[in-house]
Amino acid sequence: MKTPAGMLVFACAMTFMGATALGQITINAADVSNAFAVGHLIATKVDTVATSLNIGAHGPTSWDFSSLRSDSPQTFTSVAVAGTPYAGQFPSATHALQTTLNVNALGQSIAATGDIYFQLSTFQISKHLLNLGERATAPTISGSLTANNTPADVYYGLPLAYGTTWASTYFDTTDILILTSILYLSSGERHNASYTVDAYGPMTLPGGSVHDALRIRKTDSVATYLSVLGQSPVFSISKYVYYIFIAKDLASVNVRAADPLQPDTGTIQISRKYASWNDQMVALPIQLVSFGASLAPAGGGVDLRWSTLSEVNNYGFEVQRGLSAGGDFATVPGGFIPGHGTTTVPQNYAFDDKGAPTGTSYYRLKQIDLDGAVHFSEPAQVDVSPAGTGQNLPAVFSLAQNFPNPFNPETVIRYSIPARARVTLTVYNVIGEAVAVLVDGEQEGGFHDVRFDGSSLASGVYFYRLQSAGLEQTKKLSLLK
Repeated sequence: MKTPAGMLVFACAMTFMGATALGQITINAADVSNAFAVGHLIATKVDTVATSLNIGAHGPTSWDFSSLRSDSPQTFTSVAVAGTPYAGQFPSATHALQTTLNVNALGQSIAATGDIYFQLSTFQISKHLLNLGERATAPTISGSLTANNTPADVYYGLPLAYGTTWASTYFDTTDILILTSILYLSSGERHNASYTVDAYGPMTLPGGSVHDALRIRKTDSVATYLSVLGQSPVFSISKYVYYIFIAKDLASVNVRAADPLQPDTGTIQISRKYASWNDQMVALPIQLVSFGASLAPAGGGVDLRWSTLSEVNNYGFEVQRGLSAGGDFATVPGGFIPGHGTTTVPQNYAFDDKGAPTGTSYYRLKQIDLDGAVHFSEPAQVDVSPAGTGQNLPAVFSLAQNFPNPFNPETVIRYSIPARARVTLTVYNVIGEAVAVLVDGEQEGGFHDVRFDGSSLASGVYFYRLQSAGLEQTKKLSLLK
């Protein structure tokens, strides 16, 4: 797993020779620090189809990126470094971004949780934003990813200016372990990158928003050594050219040229799946840490549970139901749950939809601010089978989000199995070690609740994995003492 070039973009700009002109912007270290404020997020979308793009001209120009697609969204949340599981491995880090992602290993896509660490250096005249490295864990395979930049990658020099150049030479090492100790992948990349800020002007993004922006041309010569379990090691040398378009509000577009020898103006061919963009770094009105839907026992409809870590001007939630993840949603009758206004205390919410129809339904939260602004959660799926003999058996193998979450010291984990089977339910820490076995044996088909007591564990992030009849699901829980 590598963070694609430009996936996390935080850049700065200043006016050229003191002139005031359209598109010439200034962002300093304080702007970057504000953008990394805890609770802010950046939602990056990747256009998986585009193969060409107009990158504009040198100097004053303009860009129209309104046709970019919103494929494969990935959200990075700014978190306090001290609260991350790997803070001790990056003692100089001042900021961290946390995300969930998929790691390709063992011929499958495996869910993982990762943290990327940065240092905003402010002690020198020429300041820098440095990318130190990243860590990720994949509990379903007791796996972990370790990536280090030595020395740290100079992500951006601060402040940037039209016409400014800088360089970054570093060695990027990545190791992926599975089953705790088996080295599945090992790679080393020697980067010799140079950057030039060579254009400025208005940038139009999907949805029609327009931002004054700068263009950074990045040239990166990379020597790569790659070793994958069961395959012969590969050594290669490549040269890449990237274009990074960045605005003062941190809206950005990033592309990689399909051929580094192409002209650096006009319409060029770009590498497919290497065009990414984001609107801007934004602050969440609430920090929603969990949302899940599960079947209620004995035909009682659908139980919904969600938790927030903090809230800002939260008037409340409307529980909405639809027949498809992207289809029309409507608020469930009686489905308004009041919020807690502004609070830094974790809150837990619940709603029971006793009128849930038979079949597959999707639920989402419509969160409403005190000023009337609305925000929507990602949808959660649940399947309800006919009552039949009077017992509403679950249609599928399903693991619900624990409730409450975060918790201290107890929480309830709810799951369902469609028929009698052997079941194991295990809790793991972030390095893949089992810390509790909650279920291990035969169980009848139906809905099951298990209480987990974390009194003996330290505060932090844990994972629980349900396995039955060759199927498995994993979710994250947080113990907050």
